[in-house]
Amino acid sequence: MKFSPAGRPFSLKIRLTFFISLATIIAFVILTSIMLNSVKNHFAEMDVKDLNKIKMTISSILLNPAESEAQKVEKISVILASYRHISVLLLNSENQMLYQSPDGPNLLPILKTRNFVESLKSGKVFQWRDATLNSVSQDDNSQKVYRIIAASASAPYHDKNSTCTFVVSFSIDFHLHYLDELKYNLWLIAAVMCLLIVLIVLFAVHKGHTPLRHVSMQIKNISSENLDVRLDPEQVPVELEQLVISFNHMIERIEDVFTRQANFSADIAHEIRTPITNLVTQTEIALSQPRSKKDLEDVLYSSLEEYNRMAKMVSDMLFLAQADNRQLIIEHTPIDLRAETLRVCEFFEAWAEERNVTLDIRGHAGWVAGDALMLRRAINNLLSNAIRYTPEGQSVQVTLSNQDEWVKLVIANTGVVIGPAHLPRLFDRFYRVDPARQRKTEGSGIGLAIVKSIISVHLGKISVESDKVSTRFTLLLPRLIS
Repeated sequence: MKFSPAGRPFSLKIRLTFFISLATIIAFVILTSIMLNSVKNHFAEMDVKDLNKIKMTISSILLNPAESEAQKVEKISVILASYRHISVLLLNSENQMLYQSPDGPNLLPILKTRNFVESLKSGKVFQWRDATLNSVSQDDNSQKVYRIIAASASAPYHDKNSTCTFVVSFSIDFHLHYLDELKYNLWLIAAVMCLLIVLIVLFAVHKGHTPLRHVSMQIKNISSENLDVRLDPEQVPVELEQLVISFNHMIERIEDVFTRQANFSADIAHEIRTPITNLVTQTEIALSQPRSKKDLEDVLYSSLEEYNRMAKMVSDMLFLAQADNRQLIIEHTPIDLRAETLRVCEFFEAWAEERNVTLDIRGHAGWVAGDALMLRRAINNLLSNAIRYTPEGQSVQVTLSNQDEWVKLVIANTGVVIGPAHLPRLFDRFYRVDPARQRKTEGSGIGLAIVKSIISVHLGKISVESDKVSTRFTLLLPRLIS
């Protein structure tokens, strides 16, 4: 249902009003038609009953042998005088007219019709329109309408049998006039009722949409400043309950995105401010008084270190931006995940020994399809975090295994237990378990976010668990079936 050139659908208010009104109007029209048809049939039954009654009366008179034809005709005329709308045509066996009602229609033309023959044989009542007035007026409503029945009877007289034929007509004009007036009144009432129905339905639909307008107004008042607002599903009709629940879930996700975006801006400003502050401070100190060549070289090396830190951060942010926009292009080559893990562990062996942390690699795993550099980077980030947070004298356990259609890699380290509230957000950018966000380590706070992006682009899964035994990062990658 569309009403505009642009193809915009009708409003729900118009649709409901149209369909409800249409259904009600159709029901009302059907009821009116049934009522008119019932009255019409009732009149027809009464007319047939009266015609049959007159027919039986005339037949009984004609069958009386004790009376002459003149007496019978006189008796029939007396009886018909009490019937206002009934006329009779009586013929003898030679089709000579014995009697015709003086005020009745000319029934002789009926004798030549097929309906007359059928009625004479079966006693069936038929309808006839007197066309004698056509020469006076071309209006069909000026014609008289009758119901006709024909019959014949044997009239014995002086040991002779004379077969008489008679036609009984019943004028139904007054019935038709009543039906026309009733039809006019009913359709007039129907038209008024239809208009009232449309107005009532329109008002009812308008009132019925009040909860929807109320919900719409509540949604309209929600802005970025009050994303914590939630609609109450208990305060809306059951039809809108699921809509409100879905909206609450959507606004909850939007609020989370806004919160993360706000935190992200603050976090990146904090991360960039520190190296810039270091660069400014070092430069001011170097310029505060004359320096030797060696002192200036030390300042330049320190500045270069900060530049490298900032360059790495920018590179990581660009990588995450490409991952978010699905612009990462990866290679799909067969990779031995155990071999790649061993290479990363060999790279960190010296640092682990320096921190008095051992690396324990266990198990075997199948091959995966992906980008070796990216997967190596993901394992690198996880392993560096594990070594960084493992106490001296403890070990980092790396376990590989096959799990159905997945290759499983678990990196576990002992240390401080991470609370359940922090676990779902460890993969957020710049998120730190330490609320003060102090830069106690060289990490930028986006390493785990990069790991999640790499695993996601490889159609894998990553999860984290933490308890008193250890903190475990679990990677699942699709296994390459040869």
